[in-house]
Amino acid sequence: MADHEPPVRGVGRPRRLTLEQLLDTATDMGLADLNMKELAARLGVGIATLYRYVESRDALIRLAAGRRAARATPADTGQDWAILVRDYAAALFSSVGQEPPLVVGFLEARWGIAVELEFVDGFLGALATRGVSTPAAMALYRAMAKIVLGAAVASGHFAALAARGTCQARELTASLAAWDADELPHLRAAAADYADEAAASDWREPLDAVLRDAATRFAGGHDIR
Repeated sequence: MADHEPPVRGVGRPRRLTLEQLLDTATDMGLADLNMKELAARLGVGIATLYRYVESRDALIRLAAGRRAARATPADTGQDWAILVRDYAAALFSSVGQEPPLVVGFLEARWGIAVELEFVDGFLGALATRGVSTPAAMALYRAMAKIVLGAAVASGHFAALAARGTCQARELTASLAAWDADELPHLRAAAADYADEAAASDWREPLDAVLRDAATRFAGGHDIR
């Protein structure tokens, strides 16, 4: 008989988890189709542990989306105000364009406005340092956001069509076939433009038009840079 029994292995402590780890892992997995059970497995914890940090899946997505938006804020390197607006637009499109369902959730007020507050504040603050008034900066943000979010929705739509093995042009052709040849003449004449997915999901050209208009209005403001 052995002189002593082998030590009994104690039950290990639960893996330590931080809210930041939880949010970052959720973001890496994709927020639009986030599965809490899969998230818990990825983190190596029980699903009940997740709810010690967030009250619900929607709350988790709201926090993670807000954290991602804050991280998407572009660096302020002293660039011209118009270039800065384009940088913010690119960051916003990159963020929401990756997961268009998040836009739908925002429209349904599932995430609330908290997801964009830091991003908007950064935008307004950066333009303020360039001499742009808060009302003018807010007007620019609204115009930029409308353009970018519209482009993101279009991009998501075209991605969904591609996943189904089709495209805008093919869908248009099939739809027009249901109408008599002399019907919808204006749309038929513009069919190629209507089916242009790249143009429909491009935010740069319409944003440049907004920036040109703003530049004209700013022309008298010598302190704007």
